Amino acid sequence: MNRLEGDALKEWIPIASGTDLVSRHVFHGRLPGQDLAIWRADDGFVNVWQNRCRHRGVRLTIGANDGAQLRCQYHGWCYANRTGTCTYIPAHPGDPPAQTLGNQAFPSMEKYGLVWTTLGIKLPEPSVHGLENEEILTLRAVPVNAPMQIVCDRLREGAQRFDRRVSQSAPRAEAFSDGPMHVVVRNIADSPDTALTLLIQPVGSDQSVIRGVLSGDPSADNPMPLWRFFSNALNQMRDDIEVNSLTASVDHLQKADVLGTPRPPATSRIVDERPSDQYLTVRVSEKRPEAEGIVALELTPVKGLLPAVQPGAHIDLCLPGKHAAQYSLVNGPTETDRYILGVKLEEDSGGVSRYLHEELQKGDEIKISPPRSRFPLRRDAVNTALIAGGIGITPILSMAKTLNHVKLNFALHYFVRSQNHIPFTPDIERLGSDADLHVGLSIEGTENQISKILDGYDSETQVYVCGPPLMLEMAKRMAREKDIPERMLHTEYFENPNAIDLAGAFRVVLSKSNRAFDVPSGKSLLQVLQENGVAVPSSCEQGACGTCVVKLLAGDPMHQDVYLSESERRENKWIATCVSRSASDELVLDL
Repeated sequence: MNRLEGDALKEWIPIASGTDLVSRHVFHGRLPGQDLAIWRADDGFVNVWQNRCRHRGVRLTIGANDGAQLRCQYHGWCYANRTGTCTYIPAHPGDPPAQTLGNQAFPSMEKYGLVWTTLGIKLPEPSVHGLENEEILTLRAVPVNAPMQIVCDRLREGAQRFDRRVSQSAPRAEAFSDGPMHVVVRNIADSPDTALTLLIQPVGSDQSVIRGVLSGDPSADNPMPLWRFFSNALNQMRDDIEVNSLTASVDHLQKADVLGTPRPPATSRIVDERPSDQYLTVRVSEKRPEAEGIVALELTPVKGLLPAVQPGAHIDLCLPGKHAAQYSLVNGPTETDRYILGVKLEEDSGGVSRYLHEELQKGDEIKISPPRSRFPLRRDAVNTALIAGGIGITPILSMAKTLNHVKLNFALHYFVRSQNHIPFTPDIERLGSDADLHVGLSIEGTENQISKILDGYDSETQVYVCGPPLMLEMAKRMAREKDIPERMLHTEYFENPNAIDLAGAFRVVLSKSNRAFDVPSGKSLLQVLQENGVAVPSSCEQGACGTCVVKLLAGDPMHQDVYLSESERRENKWIATCVSRSASDELVLDL
């Protein structure tokens, strides 16, 4: 690759025609040293990714495009629309992949009937003089076995090939270059208002693709004869270029500053386009009443793309003068351009929900965390039962959308006070017979109905429950009575109903850093760790979300959370540092 071609890769490069991106198809594109998988999602977004699965390097161009994600055909790893983040690994169905695990995604732009990408950083969108605000007709791409610069030179020198003169007295066609990948042909005599723009896509050291766009008024007469003429002319030019490519290449190399053929750096992409672990700034793009006491918020990025969402995930909202509050995302796999929340008005939420209901307005900007997945959905079960109560529908609905999209068997059972309290009604209705509403039941009626639901499944059915604490405790008790294995029952609490006892002092020892601190009565273990500079992430700080759980090496913990399962508590290998304490004099943590 010479220096000119290397610089060209930092500009916007046309890599496909819009018509190449057939629905549910993956197009194979190429740049020097870079294989590309290019696909259009059902929402219209065009993804340009490195053409390899992060697992075993299998080409993603043989993968399955389901309209919302790309699935590798080898081991089934799934990558999300827009970000390329891995969202599911079949070999580890209960573990959400890390946000940092994903495919390399390049910027994309669709313009002038072509799909563009760049290996540069923070470039304005491509602009080609003569194509703006014009009627255009895109020609068929023509591959050429010759370097980019030679192709550009020969196209400029051979402008007469594109001359459609009807008489010898007509003005002759002329061509000029507007950059190393850009040739314009004008004065096409019997089409005086039409210009031909030729854009050259470098593919390898001796391979290029010519992409032609007719502009002006190409459809003034029947466009097909015009299209055929210029397509045939390009094919003839390709033949001439390839016949003379050996001599031209030698002459070109004598003049060029050759730098070898290094691969483009792996980090050469727009850095703002990938999700980070830092807090994100989003804009409230929509706010609407969703049900009695519930508003829906739609959040869109101020810049870049939003991190991919796992079904069942939540985000932290960081509001001025308020503590961070957690809200589950309602997103399905096809909703990647925004985050959707349902916010119930709660009197004991520290004023957060009231602020979101009464003060937050459409157009406001707020800070949020990347999605956290503490309630992951497995996709390896023959049947899945989804049980939701009240606002607990938010993560459960996200799961239902995902299972519905990938066509796995599931049933959604939604317990709600009245018809007026049902949020996201259109989404639920789209699930059809897979969604069953239970409206206005008493506590006893709810218990009987949950018992019937659990009776209808075998011991290999995955069961997910989210709702009021009373419902969750009810479901866990009945699951034990019906001998449903603990590993098959998954619950998420929005709050911890237990009274938290912070009495009693103890000592905490950090094995990895060889440090020790006293935890006094009245202070949580998490507070002491953070006050001493120990980086323990936290979110709800009431023992419900599991964000602050760390590994326990020794000691007798006093569990007060609702996140850990009964078997996890018995094993004494984990502790929720925000609420749990020690019944022994000392705890040893793997920190």
